[in-house]
Amino acid sequence: MRRSTTAARQRGAVMITALMILLLMTIFGISTMDTNILEEKMAGNLRDRNTAFQAAESALRAAESWIAAQSVLPDVRDVSDESDTSPLWDLNSADPDKQTEDEDDDDNVPWWEEPERSTQSWWTTNAVVLSGSAKVAGLSDAHQPAYLIEKLPPRPGSLEAAQSLEGADTFLMVTARGIGQSDTTVVILQSVYKW
Repeated sequence: MRRSTTAARQRGAVMITALMILLLMTIFGISTMDTNILEEKMAGNLRDRNTAFQAAESALRAAESWIAAQSVLPDVRDVSDESDTSPLWDLNSADPDKQTEDEDDDDNVPWWEEPERSTQSWWTTNAVVLSGSAKVAGLSDAHQPAYLIEKLPPRPGSLEAAQSLEGADTFLMVTARGIGQSDTTVVILQSVYKW
């Protein structure tokens, strides 16, 4: 009879050990599932960022193509005239903080990073939005990239003192904005073009 009570005690120990192993395997399975979900989110965010980058790159190339096609540069946009749709702006004319002579008004934030100019509606209203055959496939009309071009101050070809600005090189800065599949994924690219 002693033998049967010892066997009964051992069977209970095996069951507790088996339950502990099952619990550990369940915890391991759940943590692996969480890791996979996180990796999937990271891959989706990377794809969205890549889409935004490619959209901004296509807007940048469209602006550079437009510049290269010009035999004479058009007049710069008159920011006080809402009907003026020229894609060419004076440097910092999109930034009202730079329009005053008072240095205290300057917030040292580039205009394209300021909250009121980082919205899609501001870019749709003020910049050139890609359309027609230049549209980026896979993006809705609301997410099409846009660009604007700023005319930089003239610079002489050399650093000699008292050199005339006549015949100085003209440089244009292109700012392009692309949006991914979500509204929060935004990429800004810039290039300087010698014309």
